Amino acid sequence: MADISAPSPADREENPLERQRELMELLSQETRHSIVQALLGHPKLLASAAELNHFVPSKSKKTVEEQLGVLVDADILACYEYPPNEEKRGLPWKFYGFTEYGADVLGDFNYLEGVPMARAVHRKTRKPEQIERHETAPRPPLPEPVRATFRLDEETD
Repeated sequence: MADISAPSPADREENPLERQRELMELLSQETRHSIVQALLGHPKLLASAAELNHFVPSKSKKTVEEQLGVLVDADILACYEYPPNEEKRGLPWKFYGFTEYGADVLGDFNYLEGVPMARAVHRKTRKPEQIERHETAPRPPLPEPVRATFRLDEETD
């Protein structure tokens, strides 16, 4: 009888086409794709859960939270904490952003070409006061390789 179990991580590493198929499936799911697009448009590439819920249309907070978990488990995103905000009412202290691996994957799949459009959409989107407050809240820095991928240091605010 043939073994029909899922391929092991080692098998996937040896088969780049399988890895590519899995990543395409991961990134093309509607809610996850919307989360990635919302982060690409964010001026700091780090967004609170409330910001992501605002920018991911027609999805419940639970759905967005579940899909954030999938992206974190896949190492596309990480949850970055900024403890100084934890004691400040109305400011987020947990932010989601890309990992170095996630930035590499987005580069491989040409997502970076859409960053200018995503940022323009973000700028033009009307935001309630809470989301404006979250967007301007202090946050931790992204790892240097991620900053370099998105050229954050070259932009002016």
